Amino acid sequence: MARMALHIEGIDAVGAGSYRVRRRAWAFLFPSTLAAPLVFSGSARAEPGAEFSGGAGFGVLAAGVTSGRFVISPSVSLSLRGEHGFFVARDTVSLLGANGGRFGINNETTVGGGLSWERVNVSAGLSLAAFSLPICGPRLCGQVQGVVPGVSARLDVFGPYLSGGLGVSVDCAAAWITGAASPVWSGVSVRCSAGPIFRFGSHH
Repeated sequence: MARMALHIEGIDAVGAGSYRVRRRAWAFLFPSTLAAPLVFSGSARAEPGAEFSGGAGFGVLAAGVTSGRFVISPSVSLSLRGEHGFFVARDTVSLLGANGGRFGINNETTVGGGLSWERVNVSAGLSLAAFSLPICGPRLCGQVQGVVPGVSARLDVFGPYLSGGLGVSVDCAAAWITGAASPVWSGVSVRCSAGPIFRFGSHH
């Protein structure tokens, strides 16, 4: 009975630690969600337009002490646009295992803002990343899960094709891997990818 009580207390401690990480992550992200529209409202028109975009990125995700792995990263974005500034909400899913190795998934939800010109968008924001990744640390390897804060930046360049709707996107994101993953590895994971993007809406 004493051994069972110790086991249950250990599980409770891990659950409480995971809850504290998620609570800190939301505390990190939520103020930025409220502040981003205010930051870019100065450059907004009286009637801001909306733009929707979707793309597929191909790149590398590095987490742990091993080398980075190939990822496929589809994404969707919705932006509210002013004259030159815009507020954006984006979701990017990165899938590991397409070229072999253990499967993993990393989902980044980003809110932020940026600047736009006729054929160029530049944006950055704060992210909340939910992941289930195979990670190796100095001593252990394992499939670790968690929800952690991060940051991301993205550049979109559009050509004259399809009325300026088709282009290329390059983005990078970083997340602080901690919490339940700490026994295996704790540190900053980095993902960078590039690929085609298509947009429609109020681009000018």
